[in-house]
Amino acid sequence: MSDLQQQHQCNTEQVLFGAVQHNLSDILPSASEVGHLWTSYLAECMSVCFLKYYVAKSKDPDIHAVLQRALDVSSQRINTMEDIFNSIHHPIPEAYGENDVDVNAKQLFSESFTLQYTRLMHKFILINYSKSLSTSSRSDVRRYFSECLNTSQEVHQKATEVLLAKGLLEKCPSIMIPDRVDFVHNTDYLGSILGLGNQRPLNAIEISHIVTLMETKQLLKTLNLGYAQVVKSEKVKRFISQAKQTADKQLKKLSSYLEDEDLPQPILTANLVTDSTESPHSDKLIMCHVTVVIATIIAEYGLSLSNNARKDLAATFANLVMEVLSLAKDGAELMIESGWLEKVPQTANRKELIN
Repeated sequence: MSDLQQQHQCNTEQVLFGAVQHNLSDILPSASEVGHLWTSYLAECMSVCFLKYYVAKSKDPDIHAVLQRALDVSSQRINTMEDIFNSIHHPIPEAYGENDVDVNAKQLFSESFTLQYTRLMHKFILINYSKSLSTSSRSDVRRYFSECLNTSQEVHQKATEVLLAKGLLEKCPSIMIPDRVDFVHNTDYLGSILGLGNQRPLNAIEISHIVTLMETKQLLKTLNLGYAQVVKSEKVKRFISQAKQTADKQLKKLSSYLEDEDLPQPILTANLVTDSTESPHSDKLIMCHVTVVIATIIAEYGLSLSNNARKDLAATFANLVMEVLSLAKDGAELMIESGWLEKVPQTANRKELIN
């Protein structure tokens, strides 16, 4: 093929590809795209409310820089999504705004906690937005979620580096490096569902999931400890106390597996909650955020269940996730009762239309 023919083919492909990109932006968005955009919008509005307060109270220049970057990222994402919603003539969710945050309230959490929590949130963003990207077809939606993955990776890495430098990052325990490749030779590897007999030691993947669950629960426990001091609604306060008690109980159970293996446990040792009784956020935002984190923990249990090979551990995860599901149900009912649960876009009710 001559140089002229190659150039002509290249130009033709560019024109065709550009046309495909243009047409994808014009097609009706799928339910998946609308659902992920809607969820993303609520999450980013929630994030802005928290980060505005965190940034206002931050004094450490290293931590402040990461928090400010995270705030800028979430603010830009909101603008981008509003443009997409407008382009598809979709109503913009009410979500959360200025009425849900008071940057002048006294400091409720330590700076180290706000950075640890921001890092955790972007870890979950990376997980959720990768699924959002993989189920999207419109070019504008794919472009948005792709950019989200890039910026969340940046924030997560910067937060990790600062926490490491300050000695504040809890790392997963180390294990002995094997000297050879080995295979499973019998079903004893799966153990007993009741934990009887000689159970094999935890493998690296199982340890990772246990530690991840414990870290998330410890951070949620700290959040609930602080919010219990400042919420105005007695019903919300009772729910937060219930969530804290559930976290305490489950942390003990999960830690027992590490204790049996003489492995160190992740512990948040810093003084993370102040004595402030001034709420930086509305009861609505606090309640909605707690339920979002609970939903995240449920997803973590699901991932942990699918990646372990010990029957007793699988049974424990299944029991613990049922407790958290019950807690999530109570939270949803309280939000409905309070008029705080914004409805996810749904398909038309054909039976109602027909009747």
